[in-house]
Amino acid sequence: MNKHFLPVIIFSLIVTTIQAAEPVLQNVYSRNVTTLNGSWQYIVDPFDNGYYDYRLKETPNGFFKNWRPQSKSDLVEYDFNNVAQLLVPGDWNTQDDKLFYYEGSIWYKKDFTYVKKADTKLYLYFGAVNYLANVYLNGSPIGTHEGGFTPFQFDITDKVKEGNNFLVLRVNNERKPEGVPTVNSDWWNYGGITRDVMLVETPDVFIDDYVIQLSKGKYNEIEGYIRLNKPQTGVEVTINIPELKIRKTITTQNEEKISFNVKAKPQLWSPESPKLYEVEIVKGDEVLKDRIGFRQIETQGKNILINGKKTFLRGISIHEEAPYRQGRVYSREEAKILLGWAKELGCNFVRLAHYPH
Repeated sequence: MNKHFLPVIIFSLIVTTIQAAEPVLQNVYSRNVTTLNGSWQYIVDPFDNGYYDYRLKETPNGFFKNWRPQSKSDLVEYDFNNVAQLLVPGDWNTQDDKLFYYEGSIWYKKDFTYVKKADTKLYLYFGAVNYLANVYLNGSPIGTHEGGFTPFQFDITDKVKEGNNFLVLRVNNERKPEGVPTVNSDWWNYGGITRDVMLVETPDVFIDDYVIQLSKGKYNEIEGYIRLNKPQTGVEVTINIPELKIRKTITTQNEEKISFNVKAKPQLWSPESPKLYEVEIVKGDEVLKDRIGFRQIETQGKNILINGKKTFLRGISIHEEAPYRQGRVYSREEAKILLGWAKELGCNFVRLAHYPH
């Protein structure tokens, strides 16, 4: 299976992350989403006064409570309603000259409204936050995530309120001697909410994950699996690939994961001919759309074979730096520019240093 939007073979050295969040939904952008991108209020907190008490223990009354003084005698030394704003997605270093070299904690806040729906689950999704994220909803902690380049999500179905809600993040990008990047080299340590933030709605029973690819060693058969979020009996899921005249319906048997295979003769994907097929996975009213290329990659001795043909890799190493401005890449359009430049150099391969792009 290949989902690259440019005919470039991409390899990545992945920085290990630790996630307290649950596994991320597959193909999240094909689901019913509401963006929380845009302007967020923020407070710079270099001493972590909003997170620790005077004994360096986590305080239960931190900035995430979003308290407002009720009288002149109330000691509340922060106010999200009277602060500047940062754009999300985006790093803080290039949005404010005073933050260019800043490493430490910044608190983000966003208000949103939500109307609850029956038999609907709601997830809070982050494309990436660098580096450590503590996430709070309506003054209560909902989870943490460590790692600046991987998506994460939280199930907030039972935590979101009807009507007005407020979301607060403590984001910390302080480097550690035992961490990556190191304290004095490697790459620029952009801090902030650097990729999309969204509310994602799903049915109570939904398509959680799927794989659709060529069967190993075969060019005339497509196989894969569909996984639901919980075991079900008698649920029909249909895989449609109109251009190949494929319409395959499978039925669950009290299991989460359903495997399938079907005969087909797809045009194979390659860097020279990056053929992609429109694919739909349908379960009742739930429809996920994807674009998938079918190919085989294997090794033979010291050679790399794509669709059985020896391929010479010509490539460069790139960082996720914006092409025409300072800052972290956070849009598909900027990523396409970077990969387009690699293509102009004659590359059919790039090394994504040193993290998932």
